[in-house]
Amino acid sequence: MSLAHPARQPDVGRAASAGSVSLRIDVAEVMLEEAGRHDWVTVEDYRRSEPDPLHLGAADQLQHLVAHHPDAVVTLSRLCEPEAMLGVMRVMPIALDRYGIVLRIEKLRDHTDVRLAFRRRVDSGTEAAAELRHLLAEGSRRRPCAR
Repeated sequence: MSLAHPARQPDVGRAASAGSVSLRIDVAEVMLEEAGRHDWVTVEDYRRSEPDPLHLGAADQLQHLVAHHPDAVVTLSRLCEPEAMLGVMRVMPIALDRYGIVLRIEKLRDHTDVRLAFRRRVDSGTEAAAELRHLLAEGSRRRPCAR
């Protein structure tokens, strides 16, 4: 299922394609969860917000990173706290947005998500690529963590 952001409503009167389902969601409350913290967002603030500029291509970029640049994922993992890397089984990039990239540190019985923040907020894929190159340069200067 795909839902449009309220700031990007489809054209009124646009015919639905065959077999599609149209949904209307009336947002009553919004909660943001990140790093184990929960923060309430007012419905008005949610409606005024803009979608992340990377939202359309983030999944493809992360899949490309995993499939074609596994060494880059290892390099990025060097930016995680060494304690987080003890007993790691696998590291996977799971999110990319205007503020950074999130790596999932998988262990035998649990996982931890670690956000690697960009130096600044980005507004395009080109800017995100430059920030990722910066993170990779930082990671390449660090020694590998014990596994």
